Parts: sequence; C-alpha cells; structure tokens
Amino acid sequence: MEFRQLRYFVAVAEEGNIGRAAQRLNVSQPPVSRQILALEQELGTQLLRRTPFGVTLTDAGSVFFRDAQVVLANSRNAVDRAQAVDRGEIGRLDIGFMGATVYAAVPSAIKTLKKQNPSISLSLTQMNKTEQINAIREGRIHVGFGRYFAETAGITVRHLSAEKMVAAVPLSHPLATQDTVRLLELAGSPIVGYPSVDRPNLTDEIISIFRSANHEIEMVDVVGDSNAALCMVASGDVCTLVPMSVTIVDFPDVNYIPIEDDHTKIKTSFIHSSEYVAPVLRVFLDSLGFQ
Repeated sequence: MEFRQLRYFVAVAEEGNIGRAAQRLNVSQPPVSRQILALEQELGTQLLRRTPFGVTLTDAGSVFFRDAQVVLANSRNAVDRAQAVDRGEIGRLDIGFMGATVYAAVPSAIKTLKKQNPSISLSLTQMNKTEQINAIREGRIHVGFGRYFAETAGITVRHLSAEKMVAAVPLSHPLATQDTVRLLELAGSPIVGYPSVDRPNLTDEIISIFRSANHEIEMVDVVGDSNAALCMVASGDVCTLVPMSVTIVDFPDVNYIPIEDDHTKIKTSFIHSSEYVAPVLRVFLDSLGFQ
C-alpha cells in the first residue's frame, strides 16, 4: 500500500467523483481509477460503489476513509514536525550550568529564547566546567553556562554578560550597617572562597581583587559554591564577595554591600560545540544575537 493510493482514495471519497478527484489531484482519470482498483484488490474488499452519477462509499469504504484521513494527516504532521526540528523551531535544548549563573544569566537567556520560540522545550543540569565540556563533546548537552572557560579544542566560548562583585557580610559584623564598604575594611576579616573545583574560578577572582588593591587577605576556607559560602557568612565568622546576581538570594543573617573601590566586572559565558551546531542550538544563538 502506498501513500499515493491513500491520497487518491481520500480525494475520490471527498469529491464523490473520480473525474473531479483527478482534476483536484492534477492527474488524468485513468491512473486514479487504476490505483483505487489496486487498493481494493490489496485489501480484498470493495471500497466504492460505482454509479452513473459518481461513487459512494461502501461500509468498509467508510471505515477505511476515516482511517486513511488520519494516516494522511499524521504523515503531514510528521513532515511538518521534521522540518520544524530541522529549522530549530521545536525540539529540546539541553543546558548545563554551574554556580551563580542560574540566578540571572541562564533565566534571562531562556526567557529570550522562549519568547521567540515557545515550542522549544528545555533540560537543565548542574555541571562543573569539565563536565560541561565532556557533555558537549558527547552530545549530552548543547550549551553550558559558567565563568572562566579556557580555550579548548572543538569548543566555542561566548561572553554573555558582566557584573560587579559585592561584599557579603554577617549581620553581626561591624561593617553590616554601612551603605558601602572599601576593600581595606574587608581585608581585615577572614574570607571564604568558592568554588573548590575548576580553577580558575571565583576564589581566584576574589584573591585577585584584593591583591590588585595591594591588600592581602586571610582565606580561611574554600567551599563548594556560593550557597555554601553564604551559609558560612551567615554563621557570623567570615565574609566573602559574590556576583551582583547572587543578591537575589535572601540569605538569613547576611547583608550585601556595594564595594566602593572595586570596579571589577566578571564575565558570564557559555560554551557550545564548534564542530556541530544542532538546529535548536542555532536558534538559541540567533535569539541571543550570535551568528
């Protein structure tokens, strides 16, 4: 059985006349008649009653007509969906992310994508930088968000945004009531760094910020992520620096204070394969203005 036979049969059934169906299909009448006859022979049953005025459906023909309409509609939908996937209009974008990128950069990028392409679905998985690179190479994710990505063969790094760092201090700290704070004031307190893997990272950035201002700090610990660092700050013993986007987290007993004499802006970046850009990734890049 061929799709052509189904198309011819449905056209004849809808028109009630082989000649009009042939005109609609833009073919001559004899091929239509032959295909309908071949279809009936294959099924072993009569589908149409021939009359001097045209054709009508038999009981078997009526059932087959409804099913044939569904089959043809599904085939058209399958073609449309396959073409839409190839254009990147539907499908799933698999995203890896790490750290504080989840507070601003990732939601902002997703919002931009979904506004232009609402049919695209998403999958998000927390991964460190090494895991993201491996997952991209293995085809498990399309894009990974983070900071301080090194140049890596087969991986494209794109810079998305930049933000300032702010101080996170315990509410019990003498600096907690100030509107702004200077690095020298912070340098007198124990500092906790984060994360503890994938150097260079924000731990190195914090050290660099103080050293650039000629201040040495006591880095008493390096913890897994910004949430762990804020937990330690809330305990009242240490301070840290966090990206501005982290201030969305209303952590108990922690106050965020702008740093008066630091103008460092840290970049948020994302990575993807340089070798194969899937249609859904291409649409994602286009939505963010990357060619």
